[in-house]
Amino acid sequence: MKLNIKISESITKRISNLTDSCSGKLYGIITKDNLVIVALHVSQNDFDLTNSLPSGIEFCGILSVGSENQHHNVIPRTVLIKHVFGNDGLSAFIEENGNYKATSYIIITEQEINNTFLYIRLKGEIPLKSEFTASALKETFQNVQKTASLELVFSLLKSNIFILDNETIGIDSDISLNEFCEESNSFNEEINKKKKVINVKPRILEFNLLQQLTKNNSSEVIKEHAPIGILDKHPFKVIDTLLQIDSLAVVKADTKIQNLYTTLLQSINKLLKLYEIKFLDFVNINKLTKNLVYEIFHFYPEECQHFLTFLYAKDQSEAELKILRLLLHKQLLLETSAPCFRRSNQYMFDKKPNGPLINPHEGIRATDNGGVIALVRGKYEYYHYCQNKMDDNGWGCAYRSLQTLASWFKLQGFVDRDVPTFAEIQQCLVNIKDKPACFVGSRQWIGSTEVNFVLNTLLGVENKILYVSSGDDMASKGQELVSHFQNHGSPVMIGGGVLAHTILGVDYNQQTGDIRFLILDPHYTGGEDLHTIQSKGWCGWKNANFWDKGSYYNMCLPLVPREV
Repeated sequence: MKLNIKISESITKRISNLTDSCSGKLYGIITKDNLVIVALHVSQNDFDLTNSLPSGIEFCGILSVGSENQHHNVIPRTVLIKHVFGNDGLSAFIEENGNYKATSYIIITEQEINNTFLYIRLKGEIPLKSEFTASALKETFQNVQKTASLELVFSLLKSNIFILDNETIGIDSDISLNEFCEESNSFNEEINKKKKVINVKPRILEFNLLQQLTKNNSSEVIKEHAPIGILDKHPFKVIDTLLQIDSLAVVKADTKIQNLYTTLLQSINKLLKLYEIKFLDFVNINKLTKNLVYEIFHFYPEECQHFLTFLYAKDQSEAELKILRLLLHKQLLLETSAPCFRRSNQYMFDKKPNGPLINPHEGIRATDNGGVIALVRGKYEYYHYCQNKMDDNGWGCAYRSLQTLASWFKLQGFVDRDVPTFAEIQQCLVNIKDKPACFVGSRQWIGSTEVNFVLNTLLGVENKILYVSSGDDMASKGQELVSHFQNHGSPVMIGGGVLAHTILGVDYNQQTGDIRFLILDPHYTGGEDLHTIQSKGWCGWKNANFWDKGSYYNMCLPLVPREV
């Protein structure tokens, strides 16, 4: 049967931007008659990205970028994707009888991928005790994997559904994941009821890892013999710890529940391999320290559109990890202008209860202005009136816009500190002598100048201030705003009269001079209801008439450092 080749749109975009020859590896999801290539890795060494990818995404081929005459070793059951400078698009080849033969392919979007597949997240703990030698560690990790295949049970979060090696409890084993999720609304997808827009985000089911403490006597033959004990006295170093398990797998949405057990085991084994590599690094330098405490981080870079998992030592600073991050950016063909693999860049699986909405502009239809659309990049939180049981109605809009801007810098990984509170904002302005001491605890409003001061003082962010003498003149700043969103991608605070708003993007038609502004309104006083916020215009496109003709406006444009 012919294998249909599908290539992620994100891969084609990154490859098309290359100007230097290179080669690398491709990783994909293989189903009955499809190969969906979702990840790539460019490197001159034998580094393998497989263990950092969700189970179900495996090595599937090689990438070649450069001249037409580059030589390629043929690897059985793989594909070759070539990009020849001067040619449009990519060329695909599939291995047949020891040679690569040309084949066709189609490009697949992130939404199509996430509609076809879903992710499974597995959390738990596995004990590890081993002598601190390379041979002992390797043997111990092998034994852990063998034991896991016999003793582990997987429980669907917040349910009475259990998956064992040879049976399922609490659900018909023949039901598919799609059917189960539709019946239970397991993903709690945010749907715009009017526009029928569903978020493109990955769909994720969460499982807990349990250990089976009892044995089924019929499943094994019990060998009765006298116990044997061997005593060997000598000093040695020992690792005795609990390994945190937080692994990912990707499966087709029509996968049967009964077929998940092996996939979940494979996801554990990938994570155990990452642990083993880290521990062996310490053995090689003969250093048994507290550094063996590792934290698991899952990342979902927008340029990649797939998950990546890495272990960071708990006491390792972001500065110490910079070399690794830069290497990852280069090997994954990611821009080096913004971080993707800092701790604060980790994927947020769980929305904070009653916390701010993230990116409420997603799913809003584009305008019909026919101009250049430039939008905020990355993630931010929507701060507005009356959150956290605080009544700031009528005076706190600029504070809320400032908090939205600060959240963007935190979620992009540029800063480590939390979003400043009203009290911290006011105290900052007192500390820099901009306000008197009585300002702390007051209900006095602030403007774009104060927003600039606070961002600079508390977050170290430089800002550009744009001024217009009237709302009628806002269109004159269209090109500068387009340039800001294209080059920096940060949200913009604007203050005029006694009102403040956040600008998330513009649609600027240079030929006609018409402009639309994507506005996030901090004056909203309701709950975190995405449908209401979008349908009632609290987040939406506005024309130039939105601005008051009788007021002057200052805009605070945060400038973004170029770093990883």
